[in-house]
Amino acid sequence: MELVSLHPFDPDIATRYVAALKGEREPDSAWRDWWSPVLPEALARTAAGREDAARSVSLGLAWALSAEHPAFVREGFGLTNWEARIDRGVGMLMRPPSRLFIDAGLERRTAQVMPIRLELEQGMMGGAYIPSRLMGNMAELMDARLERMAKRLVDAEYDPFSMLGLMHQAVAYACEHDLGLYEAQDAVGPAVPRMRLVEAAEKKRMDGALRERIEAAITPEKKPGIISRLMGKKKPGE
Repeated sequence: MELVSLHPFDPDIATRYVAALKGEREPDSAWRDWWSPVLPEALARTAAGREDAARSVSLGLAWALSAEHPAFVREGFGLTNWEARIDRGVGMLMRPPSRLFIDAGLERRTAQVMPIRLELEQGMMGGAYIPSRLMGNMAELMDARLERMAKRLVDAEYDPFSMLGLMHQAVAYACEHDLGLYEAQDAVGPAVPRMRLVEAAEKKRMDGALRERIEAAITPEKKPGIISRLMGKKKPGE
């Protein structure tokens, strides 16, 4: 299964990254582990319409963001997966990466070569993002639909505790620091050895209220026993 990470998104970092790609400034010293001339070359190929090069450019942004903020990572995680498999409402808040790259100084024609979501069969790449101005909406959505999300996670054969716990951590971090969230696929690895990773906490270490809501949502309704049925006892509330 694909390894997807969520990176707190700071537009200033994106602007510095695009400027470095275009040769308008030196790359940040914190990027020395992974920066190479391959990235500016990928930008030139992106301008020529190469989607494979656009994936490399979008991946580099995830690495740049991880130099200053932790990455929330898990198999099957991320915004694209959440929209497709858990709750389509998240898609109303997601924006294509081309928008943030244009805002960061990339030419519109070049930025529009990028896919609008993660393409899970394509390997390493960046994907969609939620801007900081919509993170409050994301937090509200997670709270309002938590029980439904928990059930759908179970149906999709995911662990609802680790998945919801990690998503809540990522959203809370972004809201606290007035940042957005940017997704990437297969961005975690030896190319960025100092990336700070946040993985799902154990169930017993989760916020108690959140854990109880998830447990209540996924616990099957207890059916009355045979004695109760024979005696005609009613279910509570009937």
